[in-house]
Amino acid sequence: MRPVRAVALHTASRERKDRGTPASQGGHRPDRLWGDPPEEHAMPPRSTLLRPALAASLLLASACASSGAAPAPAEGAPVPVRSQPVTRGALPVPLRVAGTVHPKDERMLSFKVGGLVARIRVEEGERVRRGQVLAELDATELSSGARQAREGLAKAERDRDRARALAAQEVVARAVAEDAETATRIAQAGAEAAEFNLRRSVLTAPDDGWVEERMAEPGEVIAPGRPVLRVSGRGRGFVVRGALADREVLGLRTGQPALVTVDATAGAPISGTISEIARSATRSTGSYDFEVRLDPARSGDLLDGLSAKVEIARQVEVPAAVPLGALVEADGDRGAVFVVEGGRARRVPVRIAFLQGERAVLADDLPGVSDVVTDGASTLADGAPVRLVP
Repeated sequence: MRPVRAVALHTASRERKDRGTPASQGGHRPDRLWGDPPEEHAMPPRSTLLRPALAASLLLASACASSGAAPAPAEGAPVPVRSQPVTRGALPVPLRVAGTVHPKDERMLSFKVGGLVARIRVEEGERVRRGQVLAELDATELSSGARQAREGLAKAERDRDRARALAAQEVVARAVAEDAETATRIAQAGAEAAEFNLRRSVLTAPDDGWVEERMAEPGEVIAPGRPVLRVSGRGRGFVVRGALADREVLGLRTGQPALVTVDATAGAPISGTISEIARSATRSTGSYDFEVRLDPARSGDLLDGLSAKVEIARQVEVPAAVPLGALVEADGDRGAVFVVEGGRARRVPVRIAFLQGERAVLADDLPGVSDVVTDGASTLADGAPVRLVP
């Protein structure tokens, strides 16, 4: 092959010969006068000379490109992947909710009658025994009332006995004796009420437990029913109380087992059972209160107000659930999975309802899909050739 420059020069020489311009004339006429305009140069324009060279160059470049072009890449080999089945129907989905530890027996102790507080014998946090005296009113007025009621009863009984004797002798009418009987019964009832109020001037512990709060001090005059002490009993153990959303409370029942983990302790979870479920929602929050009774043998001496986590086993009907390893391009509640059809991967978009352990529960079913790709899903593209391996 000749060089491009040689081809261009040879082409220019051929064009000069065809025009008939002698090389010796150099392109000038001998009879040309001074001042006459010069004739057009016999040499063709530069663009004319370069056209054949450019064509040759393009032809040469095309030939070289054709001889060195790489072949089109062949389709890749199938990607080895593994798959797992899609779960449908009832799925074990434990319900986890926060709660607070409380003694089952909590009481607000108060005096039935008002009066002057004489003594408060316990402090907050103090352990108490059943029947132990906790607080007392000044019983001066109540004792006087009880003594007055007893004296009135004694007089009524004497009047009754006298009326009976006279009625038997027919000295007085029988109605007089009957009225005396009624007056005696009224006096007896008044004496019993006075004695009852006198006894209620002393507060005693209803069960073994602790004083949680002290709300009155000696020397105060308090009204009937005003709380003086808040005490808790240990006779019925501890419970965990919390609140459930409306979608969580449905399907739960009393007696259902639960596991409770107390945050402040490092021990194993404590077994318990659901003992109470509210039938109506709390007006302020719209949630449903519940209570889990802890096993007394394992709860020990817990403290009122400790934070706890409750786990309740339950079965939930789900449209579909896939392994977490099958999810790709997950963003919020959106994602995708790959399924194998005819030896190729097909991308299927999904909506995620919630995550449960090693599975993602979907908001909708995957019609016609029984298995999804897990191992190798992150490397696939839609339509990529795949090969299932065990």
